[in-house]
Amino acid sequence: MTAGHGNDQNAFQDLLPEFLEEAQELLAMLEAALLQVEQALTDRRPPEPETLQRLFRVTHTLRSASGFIGLAAVERTAAAMEDLFNFMRNGDLSPDKTLTAAAFETLDHIKKILVGQTPGTDDAEGERLAVALEAATSARIADRTRESAARVVSPGELLHGLPFRVSAYAIERKTRKGNFFIVTTMLDGPLDERRKISMEASSALGSMGEIVDTVTITGDPDTPDRTHFLYHTLIGEKALRETLSSLATEVDISKVDHAQLAKAAADLPPEPAPRPERRAATAPRNPDRPVAVGTESTTTEQQPDTAGTSPWDDCSDFVTFFIEQELYAVPIFLVHDIKETMPFSRLPNQPPHLLGVINLRGNVLPLFDLRRLLGMPPRPFDRKTVIIILDIAGKKTGCVVDAISDVVTLEPGDKQAKPLLGRRTTAEYVRFIGKDQRTGAFLIVLDIERMLSR
Repeated sequence: MTAGHGNDQNAFQDLLPEFLEEAQELLAMLEAALLQVEQALTDRRPPEPETLQRLFRVTHTLRSASGFIGLAAVERTAAAMEDLFNFMRNGDLSPDKTLTAAAFETLDHIKKILVGQTPGTDDAEGERLAVALEAATSARIADRTRESAARVVSPGELLHGLPFRVSAYAIERKTRKGNFFIVTTMLDGPLDERRKISMEASSALGSMGEIVDTVTITGDPDTPDRTHFLYHTLIGEKALRETLSSLATEVDISKVDHAQLAKAAADLPPEPAPRPERRAATAPRNPDRPVAVGTESTTTEQQPDTAGTSPWDDCSDFVTFFIEQELYAVPIFLVHDIKETMPFSRLPNQPPHLLGVINLRGNVLPLFDLRRLLGMPPRPFDRKTVIIILDIAGKKTGCVVDAISDVVTLEPGDKQAKPLLGRRTTAEYVRFIGKDQRTGAFLIVLDIERMLSR
């Protein structure tokens, strides 16, 4: 058996037109976000965290999608930008005009490559730009961060013996929030069917989190290939299983122990320099196409949380989002999923804050507008608008917010049980006020259960 991507890149060239079409949208989003960063720097104010998060997400999609279909030149230059934006969104690097100008130059070069449509060719200019951007990035981050990012480890004993390779920096950052999983898809049947399964699996996973690395194990003619994704997401295991429940193929999901993974990253010696072909691959995603991936696996069911008298007592991770310029949060144990906006059906004789109902994988859910619940005027949906699916006492509910932000870890000392003066939110809907020690930002943790019960 062999390990590797296992994809015949030439077999994916019929996907090039679809990729090029979506790439134009991604490049436009990147340019718009970079212009926002540039304007913020001109105004001598820090860029919005949501803008930095969007830069990373879009570049991650562009890089992984280009690698999936064999556009090595785009993958190489996009990877340098992805690393830059990753440090920015994590607060380990402060944006400046020099870095922004270098990112714009790299983005312009990617546009030229895509116009030429030259997959797999040598790209000396792109390599020069990527190396220069990596050097500028490395020079601006702390020594400890640089060393952590350079330490590539492969803790196979914790990852089912699979040769995933990931930086100690990524493990350190990601084990602070969300969950690591190993998601395995069975690739059997004709090439077209295997290609379809790979694309749908990558697309669905990419819509809900980050594919950190990918390994494909190729067996003998009588054994199906298996693609293993090392995957990080903010949603829990139960929600992931339900989301990956509609593809007509076998999918196995295994949760990775955060504490052991973080310890391994600190203790293991670094691996040799990463091989270029080891980068994760994610298929282009069409946000208008329904997400579909695998059947529920036979791994052990998630154990219920029995510690403490209430889930709130043990919760330290909170999903944050924006309404207007205010930062709000709800506990992660209530968050079932995060979805892009979708059609909803209005109901007669309902209050303005109840927008109607949505159909989520055959289940009818009420859809609330949190803006109106908080006494703010409505606003049209845009590309940043999202629906947070909450699971409260076994009942799922959708809540529309202006934009998603991040997952913030709050220690007991970061929580202040005081009402805010001058804020829009009434005190009865505020569970407590939190402070993100990483950014210094204050956030309003909502008593969302009470809000929706009213």
